[in-house]
Amino acid sequence: MKVLYFHQYFCTPEGNAGIRSYEMALHLVKQGHKVTMVFVESPRLKSPLEGDPYKKGRRRGSYEGIDLIEFNLAYDNKLSILARSFIFIRYSLKSIRLVFKEDFDVVFATSTPLTAGIPGIVMKLMGKRKPFVFEVRDLWPELPREMGVIKNKFLLWSMGVLEGLSYNKADACIALSPGIKEGIEKKLKSKKPVYLIPNGCDLELFTPGESSKTLIPGCEEEDFVAVFIGAHGMANGLDAALDAAAVLKEDPNHANIKIVLMGDGRLKEGLIARVKDEGLDNVLLNDPV
Repeated sequence: MKVLYFHQYFCTPEGNAGIRSYEMALHLVKQGHKVTMVFVESPRLKSPLEGDPYKKGRRRGSYEGIDLIEFNLAYDNKLSILARSFIFIRYSLKSIRLVFKEDFDVVFATSTPLTAGIPGIVMKLMGKRKPFVFEVRDLWPELPREMGVIKNKFLLWSMGVLEGLSYNKADACIALSPGIKEGIEKKLKSKKPVYLIPNGCDLELFTPGESSKTLIPGCEEEDFVAVFIGAHGMANGLDAALDAAAVLKEDPNHANIKIVLMGDGRLKEGLIARVKDEGLDNVLLNDPV
């Protein structure tokens, strides 16, 4: 089977983002299938093709048996919503060409962003009879609406239309949580498979072992260290961690508790400023590793 796999934020273990798509693609390759992964350039993803020249806005290569197509669309989650939206649309337009040029048996698209499903939608609307599977990692536009990130009614309506098309034009959908599965099923106009495949842990990578003596810079051996590793954005609510740090700082019995926030994102500079302004010396903000 030949899989044309659209994931804008594809990342390998060399980068500092989720590797669900990498693991799925790798296991498919090991079972004898061919996978072509389509993604964009991003500093935190550390592309396996880094250093290779772009030709006509894209470069192609392979990594551990996975065929890679990378578009020259420099993405960073520190960009404004408008700038990111522009990249989402350009990625989709470039990807549409691939569903009419590449040799494949099935299209697999994973969100977010929601626009990742556009190539599969266009393929179906144009009458190409190839299966389209759509994986949903977050419910859009419900998520940005509830967070108050997007308030424009027309934009929310447009995203709702795209959401409905993505689910209904797909031959099957995959949800990462029971709530997402329920949200998909509410939007379906006809019955079709909706599979629940939550994130998991590769026990060959993460297994119990001997305690490491490695210390995080800024922490002492006797410290109790709480670590957050991930994006520093609005959805992550890291101000709550700083609120907790402020409470702990007032209690001398908790002087050995350190909170470490490791990662990057649009709100990191604001978090750094707050730590400095409030003198939260029990908080460390480290770069991604």
